[in-house]
Amino acid sequence: MKENNNLVFDDLTYQVTKDNQSVNLNPLSFKLLYTLAQTPLQVVPIKTLIDNVWSNTEVSPDTLKQRVFVLRKSLEQSSLEGLSIQAVRGEGYRLLIEPVQQASENSTKPAQLVEINASKISNINKKTWGIALALVFFVALLFHYFAQPPVHEKAASNNRIALWSNMSPSEMPNHAAAIYQTWNQLLNQENQAQNIQLILSNQRHEQALPVQARKDRIALISFLDVITVNNQTIIKLSLVEPTTATILRTDNLSSLTDDSLNQVLQSQLNGINALITSGKLYLNKQQREFAKDPIWPTLKALANPS
Repeated sequence: MKENNNLVFDDLTYQVTKDNQSVNLNPLSFKLLYTLAQTPLQVVPIKTLIDNVWSNTEVSPDTLKQRVFVLRKSLEQSSLEGLSIQAVRGEGYRLLIEPVQQASENSTKPAQLVEINASKISNINKKTWGIALALVFFVALLFHYFAQPPVHEKAASNNRIALWSNMSPSEMPNHAAAIYQTWNQLLNQENQAQNIQLILSNQRHEQALPVQARKDRIALISFLDVITVNNQTIIKLSLVEPTTATILRTDNLSSLTDDSLNQVLQSQLNGINALITSGKLYLNKQQREFAKDPIWPTLKALANPS
C-alpha cells in the first residue's frame, strides 16, 4: 500500500483510492498512474514513463499514447473525481489532481421569489422574437446536418493507400526486393483500375504515425518489414490502420513458394479492398481510444478474408 498526494495505491489489487472513492485498474494503467502521481503538475518525459511502466521492454511512444487513452477512459468511467492527464506535445504527460469541489452556495440557499413587473413584460416580448429567430436557425442547422451523406459514405471515399518499408528497396536483399517489386506492381494495377489510390508517401520517423496519417489523409498502410538475423532474412507484410497504428494483419513471406506468395499477396489485396469498401475505416473517438471496441475484430476480419 503506497500513498502519494492524496492517492492511495494498492499494488496487490491494483486499486487506486482518492477521497474515499476507488477504482480498479489493469496493471499497466496502475503503473502509469503511479508514475505520474510521483510528480503531479510536472511533465513526466515519455522515456521515463516507458522505462517505469514497461521496464526492459521496448515500446513506441504510440503505444504509450494508447495506454494513456485507456487510463483516461478508466478514470472517466470511475467514481474518482479531480484526476486528469494532460499531454504535452513532444515532451510527455502530467497528472493534474484537484480537490473534490464543494457544492455551490447557490444550491444551499432557498430559492428566491422572482418579481415580474410591467417593465419586464415588455422585455420578455422582445426576447420572444430573439428566441424565435434562434429556433429558425437551429432548424436550419438540423436540416443541413441530416442532408449530409452518412459518415460511412465519406469514409468509403478515402481509398488512399501508402506502401512503406523499413528500408529502401535498393538496400533490401534480392529476395525481399523481388517481393517488394511484385507487391508494388499489384498495388499499381489496383491503382490503374481506380480501386485504390496508391500515394507517394514515405514514413517520417520524426513524426508520430497518426499525425502523418492525418496530414497525408492515409486510409491504410501496407508495411513491408525486412529484418536480417544470423544471416537469415525475415520478411513480413502488414496491413496497418494508421490513426491508431493498429496492425490488422501480418503475413510472414520469408520462405513461401511462388504460388503461396501470390496467394498471400492476393489475399492482402482482397483485405485492402474489403476494408475500403466497408465504410468502417472512419473511426470515432470511442473506437480509436478503446482497444476492446467491437470495431477492431470487425476490421481484422475484413483484413483477413477467407
